[in-house]
Amino acid sequence: MLILKKSLWFISFSLLSITPLFNYSQASENKLEHIIVTGQKEEHTSNRIYNIESEKISNIAGGTNLITVNHESRLLTLNDALKNQPGIVIQSLFGGLDQPRLSIRGSGVQSAPLSRGVLLLQDGLPLNEADGSFHSSMIDVRDVQFISIRRGANSTQLQSNNLGGELDFITYTGRDNQNQLRYEQGSFGRQGLQMALGGYSDDHPIDARISLSYDHYDGYREHSASQRKTMRSTLGYISGNFENRTWINWTDLRFDVPGPATSQMLANDPKSVLPAIQKKDPHRNVEQIRIMNKSTWDLGAHDIQLGWWYSQTHDNFKTPSHYQFVNYYTKGAQFNYKLETQHISYRAALAWDHSIMKDDIEKNPKGWLGRYDGRAENIYASLGAGIHISNSVLFNLDIKGTYAKRDVFSDHNSLAQSFNFLTPKVGLIWYPNYKTRLFANVSMSQEPASFNDIINPKAPLNKVNLLKLSPQKATSFEIGSDIELTDNISLSTALYRSFIKDEYITSHDQNGNIVDIYNYPAKTRHQGVEFTINAIQPLRVGDFLYRATWTYNDFRFMGGEYNRKYIAGVPRNLISGEINYQLNGLRFGPTVYWSPTNVAVDHGNHLNLEKSKPYALLGFNAHYQYDNIWLTYLNLDNITNKRYAASMLANPSVNKNNALFFPGNGFSVNVGVVYKF
Repeated sequence: MLILKKSLWFISFSLLSITPLFNYSQASENKLEHIIVTGQKEEHTSNRIYNIESEKISNIAGGTNLITVNHESRLLTLNDALKNQPGIVIQSLFGGLDQPRLSIRGSGVQSAPLSRGVLLLQDGLPLNEADGSFHSSMIDVRDVQFISIRRGANSTQLQSNNLGGELDFITYTGRDNQNQLRYEQGSFGRQGLQMALGGYSDDHPIDARISLSYDHYDGYREHSASQRKTMRSTLGYISGNFENRTWINWTDLRFDVPGPATSQMLANDPKSVLPAIQKKDPHRNVEQIRIMNKSTWDLGAHDIQLGWWYSQTHDNFKTPSHYQFVNYYTKGAQFNYKLETQHISYRAALAWDHSIMKDDIEKNPKGWLGRYDGRAENIYASLGAGIHISNSVLFNLDIKGTYAKRDVFSDHNSLAQSFNFLTPKVGLIWYPNYKTRLFANVSMSQEPASFNDIINPKAPLNKVNLLKLSPQKATSFEIGSDIELTDNISLSTALYRSFIKDEYITSHDQNGNIVDIYNYPAKTRHQGVEFTINAIQPLRVGDFLYRATWTYNDFRFMGGEYNRKYIAGVPRNLISGEINYQLNGLRFGPTVYWSPTNVAVDHGNHLNLEKSKPYALLGFNAHYQYDNIWLTYLNLDNITNKRYAASMLANPSVNKNNALFFPGNGFSVNVGVVYKF
């Protein structure tokens, strides 16, 4: 690993040296007309990328989000970029740089720590391992221009076989945000540093960018410190209708695990932890290096993309019950072809990915439980067509075939599983006028279990079980609209219903350890509403900007032991909003984040014993940008210092004062400054 780190930093500083070479090549030729003005070029390039991505998602017959990341001032965690988006449920666990719970339409919300249920992408290439698992904290949102989200099973990527959909993080290149210094500081010892350098030349087809960052957080709760170091680099070659780009990413994340709290702890001392946490010191260290490459040919009516990736992930996780030392080695490749004709858009794709997983498990205190070797492999193929029935109606028809393999072997036991399935989807888009977009779709999904689900250390029995789990299957129906009511008011709505068979259900012990995962024997149903409104009110001096979102989740068991009960641990209503006054480069105003409904923490819905109570968080944001060079911001969060559960565990049953809640942060202040040059 030491050799790997040395090689990585050599690559980093080599890329750093490319930037002044670009500038030198321009100066030596004394051609001032070729010098690029960063602010102007960044705006032009960003607008072009935004328009391309807008056109892509406009042809998807389902709920979508397209987020311009730098509109959010504070960018330390994924939560900062996604918390005010409709249809996205992102919940803090420990309040720092750890992995938040990310879920769309209830997909994967039962996994703890959450590590499946959505597909994460960077510039169109998967970040998930081949078994479907992911580490959401491996993403540094400061290097992201836009986040393109396709909610639900009507997603576009071959590897997306889940109910939730996909998030594509579109990063900066050397042709975008070239040089930047960023410093952020806040309550509870929060600090963030970033340096990004990039460049290109009109006389050379190469561009490059590298970003280095360091983050530290002492933590709101006891035993909740975290630290992250990252390196993000890209090297691109663009000539005519061909583009090739290589990315090298490295992340080293360390965080303490304060564990869940009881309702009494939440009310009286939310910073405290259970005695077992103090005694056994649970923590996690995840280190990952990822190399990706993508080639794109734009041949008029033909569009061809070829990509490959390789990653190594080392995950050392100590819980109160056991140690897990996990190594993932993942590789994959994908091919996409698209042909545009006057009336029909044809598309075809092939992909393959493969992961080798080695998992050493020990008891805590130490005692050997065994080594488990896993092999995950997938082969995907899809065909689709977008048929323009008229100038205002688009009909999408796609079918995907998947072969999935999940094998686990050890000295004590073994499990070999393979699955073959088809997942068709049909969508319709209608533009009754240029300000209104209506859509509907029917789609199917099948999600095989990840190794985190299959390999289950049962805490009370001090042994490891290999669980034979059927893929989670769903059929989803969705309708929605995107409407511009006026030039200054727009709204988006999506309504969906998914019928799920073999949903994965997880249960925990009183210390938060997973003790069982199983396929629910009856069907479950996920349905909900995703709504957002954006408005601008011009004034004589400046403007008022309004934004509000509502995500409604109605997830229930439709038979079996918990018939008609709510699936525990999922907030039923999430409402967020903000009002900003904007004048030139100044923007400021109040914010609110509201969960107005009691949330059951057990599938039996015994709200009289334990529940997560409603809460509202008030905040204030101020942002000032000067001449696209300097940017400063101020964020006040949880101004009333509300004590609340940011997320919770879900159990089949519950007793009074079980440890199931993860307290959210108290009142905090965060400030930052960005210098672009």
